[in-house]
Amino acid sequence: MNETIHKKRADLIGKTGEITKDIEIIDADEREHGISVRVRESSGEVYWTTLDADINLFD
Repeated sequence: MNETIHKKRADLIGKTGEITKDIEIIDADEREHGISVRVRESSGEVYWTTLDADINLFD
């Protein structure tokens, strides 16, 4: 039986970066504390998130 070996990568913990995803907004709500959007990623995953400065929208 093959056993998978996992190695802890402590050198990566605390690093920062950025992830770019293609999304489509499929629902949106505005409330007292901001705007929530339901998005669909190009992979098909759907979830709610906040609309903030990290999201760039295209026409």
